[in-house]
Amino acid sequence: MRARLLFAGVFALLSAPLLFLPANSNALESMAVQSMLRDLDTSAYAGLELQWEHPFKEESLVAALGNRAWTGNDTLVLTPHFQADQNRAWLEIVSPVTTPDAPPFAETHLGSRLSLFPPLLAILLAFLLRGVLFPLALGIGLGCFLGGGFSGFFPMLYGVFWTSILTDAFHLYILGFVILLSATVGVMTRMGGIEGMVRALTRYAKSSRSVQAVAYACGFGIFFDDYANTIVVGNSCGPLFDRLKVSRAKLAYIVDSTAAPVAGVAILSTWVAYQVSTYAPQLPSIGMEEGAGYGLFLETIPFRFYCLFALFTVASVIYFQRDFGPMRRTEELARQGKDPSRVQEKKSAEALVPHPDATPHAMNGLAPLATLLGVTGWLLYAYGANAIAPEQEVVLKAEGWFHWIREVLSKTDSAKAIFMGSLSALGLAAALALGRRLISAKDLLKTTAQGGASLIKDGVLVLLFAWGIGEVCAELGTANYLVAVFQDLIRPDWLPVILFLSSCFIAFATGSSWTTMAIMQPNVVLMAAKLGPESSLGMHGLLVMSIGAVLEGAIFGDHCSPISDTTILSSTASRCRHIDHVKTQAPYALLTAAVALIAGYIPAAMFGVPPWVSLISGAVILAACIRFFAKPLQSEVTLAEPTH
Repeated sequence: MRARLLFAGVFALLSAPLLFLPANSNALESMAVQSMLRDLDTSAYAGLELQWEHPFKEESLVAALGNRAWTGNDTLVLTPHFQADQNRAWLEIVSPVTTPDAPPFAETHLGSRLSLFPPLLAILLAFLLRGVLFPLALGIGLGCFLGGGFSGFFPMLYGVFWTSILTDAFHLYILGFVILLSATVGVMTRMGGIEGMVRALTRYAKSSRSVQAVAYACGFGIFFDDYANTIVVGNSCGPLFDRLKVSRAKLAYIVDSTAAPVAGVAILSTWVAYQVSTYAPQLPSIGMEEGAGYGLFLETIPFRFYCLFALFTVASVIYFQRDFGPMRRTEELARQGKDPSRVQEKKSAEALVPHPDATPHAMNGLAPLATLLGVTGWLLYAYGANAIAPEQEVVLKAEGWFHWIREVLSKTDSAKAIFMGSLSALGLAAALALGRRLISAKDLLKTTAQGGASLIKDGVLVLLFAWGIGEVCAELGTANYLVAVFQDLIRPDWLPVILFLSSCFIAFATGSSWTTMAIMQPNVVLMAAKLGPESSLGMHGLLVMSIGAVLEGAIFGDHCSPISDTTILSSTASRCRHIDHVKTQAPYALLTAAVALIAGYIPAAMFGVPPWVSLISGAVILAACIRFFAKPLQSEVTLAEPTH
């Protein structure tokens, strides 16, 4: 209880200033206009003109529209209106045929201090109650009330879940992926595939150190997508962690701290394509080609201090076999066979243990997983390639395979690819089970149903509610308000540091690193260009470091947030109690972020220290902290021989 109160108290202390700091009104209005224009199809409204007396007018248009054409005339005029007391902004069309009572062209919430309460309340209660479903539900309910009042509560709730989530292809594919892969793991378990894989891996993982190293290596191997990484590594390595009495919280930490950091800095991944897309459209406004976006991304890699240090921290924890904070207490109990972080299977789930007549065989587990990765990888390529026009394909292939693959990953449908991959894996697992007569058809159906249903509460519902509060935050303009609060704190040389910290908090409060990137990056390009001449780094140097700082801050905030979908997936795949994963991972993530600031962004931004110096000094600090301040465990489990 004391630990929960401590976490809640620290969070409340850090959050309190946000409730009193003033928000930049110009920035608030600018962000509201951006959100209303961002998805506008300008080709369909070539005659529109934005008429707005505002110092940030041009920057707002560029941030919202990128390099898309905006051809105006006097026929149709869009006029923004703002009502701060009602937290409302809307665009009005003025034309000869417009009637006074015509509906707004677009409407959004302006963003207010009240928009902070739903996510902050959900996070605070999650720490206090050691659960997330009720806090998330309460946060969603409060958000719908703030956004719609009594009359608009249910319409907004309906829009959040039905319109934005349950009819959205991306969300449905991810939910299907989680359920199908859980069912696949159930079938693999029933026919002895998981047991066979565990026995095969014991030749490489005979101690707690080596089993953690195996999970760490697997995290690097599946670099192309963080969701696939999380689900595959968590499900595959869990039984072996249990056998060597390593906690599920440690597995969730390794999974979470290798998934997004690896995908985020890999030169080819679904993450890279998205990250580049958040700032590349704004580059023409500062005299750069949009195609230079990927080159800028490569330049940010030496400045991706949090991701690189996070990977190093995990390696140090594994090598030194030392832990601190809640993780150490959890690991001690796990060594005694009392892992408090593990989600206990229901006693009624007899179908999720190996069938008495099934002989454990590694191929019964490896074949479905290989199918998952193979089909997913192939479809990532196929979907992306099919989305590229033939004439563009010729140009890209002439430039080289690297340019071609990069464009393919930027166009692909990753959610559909991993869904189809998991469906293929389940199909192969079922074929092996029936073809080899390992289990009966009736047993297969029962196992599939129980395997898929096992994550309904701990996976599917939590994901739905996490997405729900994310949509509520988007409706209320929570992220916009946070950006406006931090706007007045920005100074040229401090820009990367402030961007890192503000992105941390926005991602933590909204539970989404991708949303944070999408909101921050368009404005970052313009701010860096404007403040660059006043900075010792110059415009280009400040731009590169600022883009990297936003990407890193978003990933760190996402790592620590109990309402983040990737954090939820990490605990779900690892069968770890979600709040235990958040609690045990947070100290390591906070240490890594602190070193990223102290050894990375502050020296690099303020004093021009080369990134390689920051990386080496940061690695030394992290290794020293783990070696000399963390403590070794009192007990160790070792498998001297593989189990036969």
